[in-house]
Amino acid sequence: MLEKNKKEIEWYDNPNFIVTLLLGLNIAVIILSQAFAIKNNLSSLEIFRSILNHNSAYIMLLVYFIFLETKVGKKYFNFLNIILIIFYALVTIASLLTVFQSFGLSSLVYLILYLVIFIYLVDTFMRDTRLWKDLDLDKLPFDEVTNDWYFYAIILLSVIYLAVDLISASSFDGVVLSTLGTICIMLFARYIYLYKVYQESKAKKEVKKK
Repeated sequence: MLEKNKKEIEWYDNPNFIVTLLLGLNIAVIILSQAFAIKNNLSSLEIFRSILNHNSAYIMLLVYFIFLETKVGKKYFNFLNIILIIFYALVTIASLLTVFQSFGLSSLVYLILYLVIFIYLVDTFMRDTRLWKDLDLDKLPFDEVTNDWYFYAIILLSVIYLAVDLISASSFDGVVLSTLGTICIMLFARYIYLYKVYQESKAKKEVKKK
């Protein structure tokens, strides 16, 4: 019985469970945000802008994880990751522009948060692609930052951003969406963390074989 319990892993160390949670939460955020928009009598154009501006990250992650559940997604895993990295690069650039347009604690934390996520994605998923060597990314000091540091930095920044968001929230709808959005970011960070753990474990096995 004890041996069986040792083999069991916690839910936060189970990548399949994390992906399932992310799929459900991203769908929930997209549906709830549009339901709140309709309830607040927003026009069709405003609802469409809301989808592009506020839900683009959730839609992107939803499509990404849906594809990962298919044979095509598993076959072109690295290609999907490159698309995801490009998307987060664009989000980071947009966040930088937002800081210049309306500087504040919220926009600054948001920029730092997405910059860390972008770097974390490059450090983790680009290693398995040809671009890692082609762009000489191995010369950058990625190895100076540990997997744990990336993960806990994103968790801390997410909590700070949520706190700032909740302080400025003017409605219960905003509180719900901010909370769910923060949980999505944390779970996504955990997904990247677990994949990097797998990478590091694989690298150690290859070194031992040599």
